[in-house]
Parts: sequence; C-alpha cells; structure tokens
Amino acid sequence: MRICFINPPRPWLVNPHAQAPIGILYLAAALERAGHDVRIVNCAGHQQARQLNVADVYCITGTWLDVPQVNEIAEFLKGTFGRCRILVGGPIALSPDELSDDIDVIVRGEAEADILSIVDMESIPCSGLYTCEPPDDLDALPFPARHLWAGPFGGNVFIGGENYFGGGSTTILSSRGCPYDCAFCASSALAPRKVRFRSAESVVEEMEQCVVDFGVRQFRFSDENFNACLHRVEALCDAIMSSKILGHGDGVAWRASIAVRPINVGTFDYMADAGCKEVSIGVESADSAVLELICPAKLKSPNGAVKALAMATSAGLKTRALMMVGTPGENADTARLNIDFMHDICNTLPGPWSTERALCDALAVTVFTPMPGSDIYNHPERYGCRIRGAQPPSAGEADTVGGDCAPRRSVCLYGPDGAHALEPTIELDDFPLDALRQSMRTQVAAAEATGKIGRG
Repeated sequence: MRICFINPPRPWLVNPHAQAPIGILYLAAALERAGHDVRIVNCAGHQQARQLNVADVYCITGTWLDVPQVNEIAEFLKGTFGRCRILVGGPIALSPDELSDDIDVIVRGEAEADILSIVDMESIPCSGLYTCEPPDDLDALPFPARHLWAGPFGGNVFIGGENYFGGGSTTILSSRGCPYDCAFCASSALAPRKVRFRSAESVVEEMEQCVVDFGVRQFRFSDENFNACLHRVEALCDAIMSSKILGHGDGVAWRASIAVRPINVGTFDYMADAGCKEVSIGVESADSAVLELICPAKLKSPNGAVKALAMATSAGLKTRALMMVGTPGENADTARLNIDFMHDICNTLPGPWSTERALCDALAVTVFTPMPGSDIYNHPERYGCRIRGAQPPSAGEADTVGGDCAPRRSVCLYGPDGAHALEPTIELDDFPLDALRQSMRTQVAAAEATGKIGRG
C-alpha cells in the first residue's frame, strides 16, 4: 500500500524546520517494517500540498494551531485524488469538531501498535475517531525512519546558537508520559500519564545509529519529563559514557527538558559528564498563587525552580527557564513577582544559591493558551476564567489589540514578521482584561530587557 505522511505548513514559526516530527517518523518505521511503500512530505516551510503525489492513504500530523492548514490539505487531496483515505493524528485529534469532513479517520493517541490495522481497515468508524492503545514496550518499536526525511532533522537547538558538532541535530525520545497532570497541559487526554521508559541500551543504540548513518551528534531529548526517574537518567548517562561511538560522552552534545523535581546535584553532574550541555526547566510562573492553581502537584512556589536552576548551573550546564504570561490566577502581584524572578536568575546576585555566573542563560516566554484536551480548556470555570474566541478576527483586524476575540496563532511571542501583538486568550473573574493585557506587556518587556529571551 502507498502511504504518504504529511507535515503541514506552519507559517507562524520563525524556524519551521527546527525539528522533524518524531511521531510520524515512528509510525513510518512501523509501516515500512510491515512492507508498505512509505514516504514523508515536509510542508512546514510553506511547501504547497499541490506537490503531493498519489497515494492510497495520507496521514497528516498536526496540533490545534494547524487546523486551517490541515483542513486545506485534506480538501485538496480529496478534490485531486478522489478515492484516497485521509488520516489525521497528533494533538489535533483533540479538536475533532473543527476538522474537515474530507478527513476519514481521526487517530487519537500513540498509534505504533495500531497503525497497521488503521491503514488496512475496510470500514471507517461511524464516529470517524479511532483511539489507540499506547505501546508498553518502547524497546520493541523500530527506530524512527529518519532515512525517509528529506533535509536536516533539526536546526540549532542550543542556547545562543551554539554548535558543538557539525551535522545538525535530531530529536530523540527516551521515555513517554508524565507523572504530573498540569491543568494547562493536554498530554493526558492523548495518552496515559503512566511514564514508560526505554532501556538505556536502546536509546544509546539509536544515538549511535544517528552518528554512524547520518553524521548527527547533537540531540534534543523531547521527553515530557526527562528526570521522572533519576536512577534511569543515571543509567542512560552510564550507557552513553560506555559507548565508543559516542566518544564516551565527549562525542555528543544534548539537551533535555526537566521538571523541578526530582533533582539532585549528582544527577546533573552525571548528565554533564555524558555530554549534556543544557537543560530547560519548567518554571511556569514565579507567583505561588498561579502555581497552586494550574500545577499544584509539580510546583507550589518558585523556590523549587531556583534550586533546580542553581544545581544545574553548579554542574556546568546552561539553563533555559520556561515561563508563561496571561495565565489563570494572574493578579495585580504577578507581574512584579515574575519580573523580580527573571531579574534575579538572569544576573549574578548574592544569596543562598549564589554562583559564579547567572542561574539562567536563556528565557523562553510563551502566551498561555488553553489547548483542547487540557483541564482549563474543558473546565475554565474551575480556574476562575473564561476562554475568549479562538478564531482569527477579520482581515482588517488581524493585527489589532483588543476586541472580542484572540486569533488562533502560535503561543510564541515572535513570528517570521517580528513580535506578535500581545493579547490574552482568557478573561479572568477577578482581574480586568485590560489589566491582564498590561500585565502581559510589562512582563514581556522585562524579559526582553534581560537580553536572554528566545525569539525562535
């Protein structure tokens, strides 16, 4: 069977080629192993769907932000090729009511164990929705089909554009799932929160394959919570340092996203010895009232984030602090608390966690957006807010601030044409909309003033 995977256009991204979508590479590998004729078309750089060739099944990945582009591709495919089957998956599967009728099946969840049945099914589910059972044994999955991806697997993923080795970078997964259930995250609606780990040997074998077959020595671990089990992290680091191909840790460079707990200094030292260069830490907010509302199981105060940043810095790692503005629970004190926090971590100051350099090397600030599937999206009243309209305003209002709706657009502060107009995606019960808008502007201006904010 001829199967074509499609990565849709993402015109709002500064660098749409920052990383190849690892999900479709896994699915392509499963189908190719079963003998299907598989190809992948990357339209992220605004490539038009009209360049697609005929196939029996088209599989389009996407997020909620991709709905217009995915619908346009589906309508083009049905209009051009007629009797083809169109599947759509990824986080976009949590927005079924917004998807085109030209889409035959909406696939929800991790599909490696079910993809063969889905493409072969003779009858389409009445609901058009297929919910997958996630694979338990991640080591049994074939490695992602990177050989089917045309062009680089990823761009410059390190702080400051640092390039430790030539050959670009690639995304890699060593685990799936997250033990936390943050109110702003939709992951638990797609797959169980149970964390499943690959063996250290499997991960290192894939890294070695990337070095030998593709000349890639730089990796971005895209685990939801890389440090969910510290013993597992240390075992992985031991395996990296035992690999001759990986230079015993000196022949690779990698980064990972971590939660503020569990952590310890020894684990960060292990990571540094195994080639880790930086970590991204989910700070979310420096306002305890916000943290207790949207992620109480993970964070209850910013002190944990400061501790994590300090430990990572003491191990010689660079750090990126991940924060949001315009969140539920934001109040008259939030801007001051976040601004003071950003100033403190971005400068070398005396204190209990004093180090020779600043605790934070980069800030990644995003606009809070209630994503379909998240608890805030499903039950905004629990969080003292109301979701504003998500469809774009008319053409003449597209760049205006204010009005009754916020456009569907990237959560990022910046796009190809520069800074986006800052606009809240929610209204709060206890904080006026204009005040929330001004609070967001003030926080972003302070982040920009540090000189460490990411614009990619």
